[in-house]
Amino acid sequence: MEKALKNKLDSNEFALWSQFLSELTGISLSEDKEYLIIERFHGLLKKYRCSNYSHLYFMAREPERNDLREELVDHITTKETSFFRDLAPFEALRNTVFPRLLEQCRRAGEKRRLKIWSAACSTGQEAYSLAMILQEMGVSPHEYQITGTDISRMAIDSARQGCYNRFEVERGVPEPLLERFFKPNTRNWQVKDSLKESITFVQMPLHRPFMLPESFDLIVCRNVAIYFAAGPRVEMFSRVSRHLHPHGYLLIGSTETAGDLGNLFREVHLEPRAVFLQKK
Repeated sequence: MEKALKNKLDSNEFALWSQFLSELTGISLSEDKEYLIIERFHGLLKKYRCSNYSHLYFMAREPERNDLREELVDHITTKETSFFRDLAPFEALRNTVFPRLLEQCRRAGEKRRLKIWSAACSTGQEAYSLAMILQEMGVSPHEYQITGTDISRMAIDSARQGCYNRFEVERGVPEPLLERFFKPNTRNWQVKDSLKESITFVQMPLHRPFMLPESFDLIVCRNVAIYFAAGPRVEMFSRVSRHLHPHGYLLIGSTETAGDLGNLFREVHLEPRAVFLQKK
């Protein structure tokens, strides 16, 4: 009987978990994603000595169990990322977007730092990739500021450390950049302080009002809204738009569409085959 409980949720259990996880993360789980709860929370049953998933659910609902809720968020969120993931938008950033934005920032009487927000930055590879492009272009770290945010405390801690294994760096970092921006650390590669200098990582969810006091020239928010239901997705991007500079750019995932965001943004097609959004 215990084995059956641990490998299957009844409809009431799934409804409770689905609603709870939506509250915690904004993620909308359909019934065919029940296996995610079972697989990703299985280890927590033993850790918290829970006999089944209902027990774990009600424990996580207790007001003082913030530690458990943090672990649920860490386990259920997808942390798939890599350096220079999807090369086309990074080439468009290098060739078109960054030159335009830097020109705006350097104008007489308007000289200011280029501000970038890497939303849902996971373990930091995206933010470091953006910084590498800028420094390759000859931009000083004092000329830009990158803010990386993610809902997962575990991911943000990893991003701050900036330590990656051989597979993670060989997957996307060209050798010249590896030599310039990383240093060997036992079996891993450590991001150099010169790359970390103008990057800040903050734990922050996207499905609630943002605690960000400023606007950004570039917002990168890729492959996170696909996990939201339609209504919360539009609400999230509506909040994002309030933090986008009037002449700034928003980059969403290559598999995402802006179809339901037409009242907020217009598409800008840039070579090589990259689509960015700008405020209407």
